[in-house]
Amino acid sequence: MATFKVKVLYDFQGEGGTAEMNIVAGETLTVTRTDVGEGWWEGFNSSGQSGLFPEAYVERISGSDPPSIPAPVLPPQNNWGDDEEDDDWDDDTMYSEIGNNHSQSQQHIYSNEQNQNQLSHQFDNLSLGGGSNMGDNKGTITKKSLNIFSSYVKSGLEGYILGTSSNLPVSNKKFRIFRDSDEILGRWEVISNPYTVQIASPKKATKMGGLKSFIAYQLTPSFSNVEVSRRYKHFDWLHDRLTAKFNVIAIPPLPDKQVSGRYEEQFIEHRRAQLQEFINYMCRHPVLSTCDVWVHFLTCTDEKQWKQGKRNAERDQMVGANFCMSIDAPEKEILSSLAEPRVEDSLNYVTRLDQSIKNLMQTAQDQHKKCVNMYKREFMRIGESFFALGSAFEYNQQGMYSKASVDVKNIGSTYMMIGKLYEEQAKMDWQPLFDKMYIYKGITGDLPDVLNLQRLSEQKKKECERNSQVPQTALADVRRRADVLTYTVFAELNHFQNERDTDLRLAMKTFLQEQLNFYKNVVSKLEETLDKFD
Repeated sequence: MATFKVKVLYDFQGEGGTAEMNIVAGETLTVTRTDVGEGWWEGFNSSGQSGLFPEAYVERISGSDPPSIPAPVLPPQNNWGDDEEDDDWDDDTMYSEIGNNHSQSQQHIYSNEQNQNQLSHQFDNLSLGGGSNMGDNKGTITKKSLNIFSSYVKSGLEGYILGTSSNLPVSNKKFRIFRDSDEILGRWEVISNPYTVQIASPKKATKMGGLKSFIAYQLTPSFSNVEVSRRYKHFDWLHDRLTAKFNVIAIPPLPDKQVSGRYEEQFIEHRRAQLQEFINYMCRHPVLSTCDVWVHFLTCTDEKQWKQGKRNAERDQMVGANFCMSIDAPEKEILSSLAEPRVEDSLNYVTRLDQSIKNLMQTAQDQHKKCVNMYKREFMRIGESFFALGSAFEYNQQGMYSKASVDVKNIGSTYMMIGKLYEEQAKMDWQPLFDKMYIYKGITGDLPDVLNLQRLSEQKKKECERNSQVPQTALADVRRRADVLTYTVFAELNHFQNERDTDLRLAMKTFLQEQLNFYKNVVSKLEETLDKFD
């Protein structure tokens, strides 16, 4: 694509070990790609350093665009097998129709964008989230949410708090929140009919006479036992709809997109396991597990109904902060003196937890690589050394067979076997632990944005309280809407705490059990070899 110049508005520190680059306010960048996705652009600075940077942190310099050149007509390609990027879901008419309706329904969200950007910028030093695949992540495209600006500008928060979104259709579906005490300010209603969803049997399939290939995963919900087939791009679309609709809820992340190696058996099975972790978290969430777009994703088997449900989800106006209009929250007012310290403590806690999770993920990744490579190689080398020694004195000087040769060669065989055990063991303990931490890293990466929405809503409420021209009846409505959002945030925090205490504890127990089984197996192999000496 044609390049153009942009001016950097805000400093950005790229995350180490990724393709992100550091940018400084005031410098000029040359943009080379705008189709990276998820609010990221690619370009280089005046020093020639290239990388990814947030689109929201720069502005285009007028007059920098070169004259447009018609794109060359390319010959047909034989390999169209890109499951991640193709977009042949529906016809262009449907997309045009959705785009027009969506822009009309969301027009009020973008009012006063400049002021809202400035208000949001005070929180630009908080965690953005993100993630990487287990092992070598070469060839992956990391999805990372840039909500520092969009969480306020595009969330509809101001319209919701001020009541300008009241012309939206009333939702028939209500999500209840309870306030048990001043210690637990909010909790979601318990799921009345819990269920599970199993993802299995990933298979490579083709279409268009074999020109396009993809991996299809089979999902089976326990409440219906009807199997549905979904591709990664279906998950990707679902995730986009969830993040657009529920910006007051932390959405679990999907595994990263993969550019190469997508049809390797090991990669397919690992992705299946990662998608299962995503599904498990969704099924346990009181809101996400019952929302329309998720149920449609799990149950629809008819192509025509699928497209209609997809259109309905993309036309949904109860998105962003407007989702709070679907909340049935307690009438009791939440005092700012009670809420503000807890939000601040939660921000500090989530930030520390996020860093700890990242550290454990790095450890799990390192151990996985060492098990597959270094540990296996070391034990294989030990085994080969013993085996070579046993072979060297297999016969003594008189040509007599040596029993010691057999015993030493057995030691060598045992250590080579232990080396293979290390290679296989990484799939049983370190890799599942990494995948579990990956889900929670995505959650802890989103929670600061959720908490910031609450802080911004309180700030908007206080602005209204200081404005003497706001009628008391309107002010009461503003306070009520701010309270509903605050209840929602505390309910989400409560759910996260419960998940952390139960799900993570189980994950750690499972990890420790697998470690114990592994070392017992190693000891057993050594004992068997020792017994042969007798």
